[in-house]
Amino acid sequence: MSPEDLPHVQSLIDDPLLRIRTLYQVKSARDGNMVPFIPTPEQEIILNAIHRDGLKKIIILKARQLGMSTVINVIMADLQIWNGGWQGTIVDEDHKAAALKLKYKVKAAFESMPAEIRSLFLIVSSNESEFAVRFKGTAADQVSTTFAGKNARGGTNQFLHISEWGPIQHQDPPRSEEIMTGAIPSAKEGIVAIETTWKGGKGGHLWSLTERAITTLPEHVTAEDYTLFFFPWHADPQYRTTGDFSQIPESIHAYFDDKEAYLTSTGKPHTFTPEQRLWYYKVALPKGNQRYAEYPTTLEECFLAPVPGAIYAQLIDQARAEGRIADFPWSREHPVHTFWDLGSPENTRVAYVQFVGREIHVIDYDSGLDLTPAQRVAHLRAKGYTYHTHHLPHDAAARERGGLNFEDQLKQAGLAPLTIIPQTNNLWTGINKMTELLPRIWFHKSRCEKLIAGLDAYHTREDRTNPGHQTSTPVHDWASHDADAFRYIGEAMAAGLVKNGPQPPPPRVISPIEGLGDVTPHVVRRRREGKVVTAM
Repeated sequence: MSPEDLPHVQSLIDDPLLRIRTLYQVKSARDGNMVPFIPTPEQEIILNAIHRDGLKKIIILKARQLGMSTVINVIMADLQIWNGGWQGTIVDEDHKAAALKLKYKVKAAFESMPAEIRSLFLIVSSNESEFAVRFKGTAADQVSTTFAGKNARGGTNQFLHISEWGPIQHQDPPRSEEIMTGAIPSAKEGIVAIETTWKGGKGGHLWSLTERAITTLPEHVTAEDYTLFFFPWHADPQYRTTGDFSQIPESIHAYFDDKEAYLTSTGKPHTFTPEQRLWYYKVALPKGNQRYAEYPTTLEECFLAPVPGAIYAQLIDQARAEGRIADFPWSREHPVHTFWDLGSPENTRVAYVQFVGREIHVIDYDSGLDLTPAQRVAHLRAKGYTYHTHHLPHDAAARERGGLNFEDQLKQAGLAPLTIIPQTNNLWTGINKMTELLPRIWFHKSRCEKLIAGLDAYHTREDRTNPGHQTSTPVHDWASHDADAFRYIGEAMAAGLVKNGPQPPPPRVISPIEGLGDVTPHVVRRRREGKVVTAM
């Protein structure tokens, strides 16, 4: 039997949105029974983005159970059923998670079709790794298949569903690399739908795609760019509570007043009702920083979600609260030390540090610069700082093929004085030294943004034999380059290569605010205490 034998099937063939809204059933999250798939408002947005607007590259940052993987898998099932020779792949945290999506969402959608339509198809294969069908009477090359696993299936994918890339890149950087360099290219001309919770701060492969989606102007968007979808808690009508609104603290009102102003500035104004404010006070706030993972009010809050196994994050948060992450002026009375972590040119990091009495000021930071050693030396000189010593890790003295090591190349380019930090056998020696020093470290907010993001995200590896627990081994990922450059400050101090001198008088810097007078880093501190009002 062919589709033409059933006249009403023709309308389904012509209209994928009609098929998806009327033809399939899904497993109910409430009781596990099969129920008609009736898209929620959030699911309708994704449906329309793919089938009406023709978007082929989407990222969905999720915080709550909104059925995003369900709608994506129903779309995949529909495309597989009605397009001969089609291929799609589900990539997930592990094979089991991918197999469950294949079984309970893709295959279940096929099996839920009316019997007279389902009878038009032949199931070619069905197991935990693949599900393949074709129209009866068509050639073997018209078999359509959805694969499921930890990695993308070889060949060309017309649809690639990547689930939980955030946790993957957080715990398993090599797999994240495989997704970026293997899975994504396999769907170059197809649809790529990424739905994930966020883990690990602003870095890694997924962040590079997300950042571009956030910053690319609409008129500059191409077929290679991703569109970002974010669904805040306040868009969901269930997150409201009635009661005595007088119990809402002023701090909560101030928080929402600030968010209203921010949302208005982004062109997406929203007024938070008393019911929403009370709900947030009663339900979200008690979760502490975890509320950013579960109930982010803005997109930016997604990236503030706690990092499991975080090494420095709590101390960086303390620095924020104490006003030690600010755009303060660097001292012209103190020389600048540099601390290097070496990798490929783009992975080489340089921290610029001043020792001001007992305080340590990280005033600048280099990251992602594709420069030769000679170009890097010119880059340092162009900054206009007065340098003291340039501190290099032990591998700077390792001989390269040409006979010159990295230290030699810097010397040849005229950089001096240089010193090699002695190698330690235990990363935690330097890490512990930096946790000791962090309460007196200041960071220049604008120039050290990437360093701060790396320190926020630096974390230990999850203990896979004991879920919910961490090992003592730091994960080697994008953030480890930043953390290593930072750690070398402590190792250099522990080796006696750097000493803090007596507290000098604070430098006098003319405030950019007319009429305020002279300000110093100490004014920044008083400002945070409410004694001085300035703009940084």
